[in-house]
Amino acid sequence: MNNPIMCHVVAGYPSAEECLKLIQGMHKEDVNAIEIQIPFSDPIADGETIMEANDEALANGTTTASSFTLIDRARKSGVDSDIYIMSYLQKVRHFGLDEFCQRAAECPVKGLIVPDLPYGSPEYSSLLKLTAKHRLELVPVLSPGMIPERLKKILKENPETLYITSAQGITGNQYAPAEQLRQLAVDIKKQSNAKIMIGFGISTPADVAEVLTIGDIAVVGSAVIKKIKNSGTDAALSYVRSLVGNS
Repeated sequence: MNNPIMCHVVAGYPSAEECLKLIQGMHKEDVNAIEIQIPFSDPIADGETIMEANDEALANGTTTASSFTLIDRARKSGVDSDIYIMSYLQKVRHFGLDEFCQRAAECPVKGLIVPDLPYGSPEYSSLLKLTAKHRLELVPVLSPGMIPERLKKILKENPETLYITSAQGITGNQYAPAEQLRQLAVDIKKQSNAKIMIGFGISTPADVAEVLTIGDIAVVGSAVIKKIKNSGTDAALSYVRSLVGNS
């Protein structure tokens, strides 16, 4: 059984080859899923660490098309872990909503995480239909303190997975779960069987253990990118190993 952790990489960072090595290594550590971010020039939900990785990936020439090619290469090399694509809406829109979903399904990936996708917007409705058409998940991104009525509407759509930010704001801040986070998870579990991913600020085995008392999957993003930046790919994979308890 795989480990209840989803690790985050930015496509093309620190290079296409090293990113492929990271994906392959995370697969070998048997993480629950891998979140692959398509780099964007204005990643508004991300803190400085992931923003810098986005900038470097773009400087390396990484595009939406080459990000899909990277996933293709990972699949051909034997990576069969669940993969979620994380992308900002502008990148999806520019590629074409249907084309993006079709290409994601060809890789194949499990689903899409679009953190700046406004609930109830025309794009949300379109992507909900298109992901269903291409047998992908559209993973809603929720935050503690959200309006209960909006939560009910989202849950009526029967999502398989929900991504909850541990706090409002951007990635990379220290994990400090508030009562609002626990309450949101309780409210979801009363109304839905969706898996709950929790991200933002998770960086230690203790953080992971604490998250798993609230939700189903701990998402580790900025901490992985920081390890890559400071110590390289091998050190980042050793860090992932320590989180999943394989050290």
